[in-house]
Amino acid sequence: MAQYGRMRAVEASEWRRMRASAVAGLVGGALLTAVAALIHVVVTDAQFAVINWVGAVAMLLVVAGLPALYLAERHWFGTLARVAFGTLAVGWVVTAASLALLAAGVDLAGLTFLVGWLVAMLGAFALGVLMLRSDGLTVPRLGAWLFVAALPVGLPASVAFTTYVLGQGDTPWNGPLVLFGLAWVVVCRALWSRRAGRAASGTVPQ
Repeated sequence: MAQYGRMRAVEASEWRRMRASAVAGLVGGALLTAVAALIHVVVTDAQFAVINWVGAVAMLLVVAGLPALYLAERHWFGTLARVAFGTLAVGWVVTAASLALLAAGVDLAGLTFLVGWLVAMLGAFALGVLMLRSDGLTVPRLGAWLFVAALPVGLPASVAFTTYVLGQGDTPWNGPLVLFGLAWVVVCRALWSRRAGRAASGTVPQ
């Protein structure tokens, strides 16, 4: 009985951590989607500075949301999934830190931002593919599809929009970030609403 009680306490603690992480990821994903979608309407330097800081906060919240996805899906992770998740996580931490430095006026962080962004998007693509192939997936498959689509769909769509609609062809990374942010909204909303005791093995509607 004592061992069972300890197991239940560990499960409850893990569920609370996952739920708190999911809230951060949900808010961060929503903010990231909004910032990436609206940044092209920014017309002044002051507005750009504000939206950069909002974007940095959004990215850091998504960093805080990474444990929720790991805790929920680690039961089916093999070597490839661990590598893909690690690639996504490392790339995204670099991206978030770089944008915070850019917002603080460190222009040299622009290079690390682009490198981190590309690594994160490649990791998201690989993880999304593995999520779709897994029989043990517990989060909505829509989230996985959005991870997969972020780079190959979001990048050309962003280039086309900024080039042919806005006539400037800049910041092509925002298209992928819209889909990437939406993926976190879908995934973390499902995890946040999950009942206690289902942190590692529950299912949600697909």
